[in-house]
Amino acid sequence: MNAARKELALVLEYLDVPIDLQTFSNRLNVQKKVYLAQIAGIDLGYRYGWYIRGPYSTSLTQDAFTLKDEIASGDTEYKGFQIAAKVTKALDHAKKLWEIPPNFAGGNDDWLELLASLHYLRHIAYRPHGAKRDFDDVFDLLIQSKPKFRNRKEEARAAWKRLDDFGLVRAKTLG
Repeated sequence: MNAARKELALVLEYLDVPIDLQTFSNRLNVQKKVYLAQIAGIDLGYRYGWYIRGPYSTSLTQDAFTLKDEIASGDTEYKGFQIAAKVTKALDHAKKLWEIPPNFAGGNDDWLELLASLHYLRHIAYRPHGAKRDFDDVFDLLIQSKPKFRNRKEEARAAWKRLDDFGLVRAKTLG
């Protein structure tokens, strides 16, 4: 197990994100929670592009599947390491970021997709120089590629507010 996968294993374990990649929901949780942990200040080195369900990292998918196989074959070397206190603090912050608000009608997957997608479209997606990046403009971009959110503007607004409450509308990352 290489150093990057050891780190990934420790982070996923700390975040209670199973490395069970059999369902789409589990794979989406790995993608979105690692994305959100990174913007909360823990750079695991994964870079994201835009895909069907929002920000997606091919290298994270490869590492997650390799990690799953390594652990299944008995490699638990990562358990001999610990996460630094500074990292656990940032990860605890990330957990609060993706807590589902009580009035959110959608499920966990939709909440994670909204948070990550709105952040990505606000800060990372290419936009022509001078393009607006306020909520309405970002929401319009969101529904162009994700029409399932068209009638869920208030839910998207709740996700935007959560990002704003954490300082992630003004800043790309917290690190």
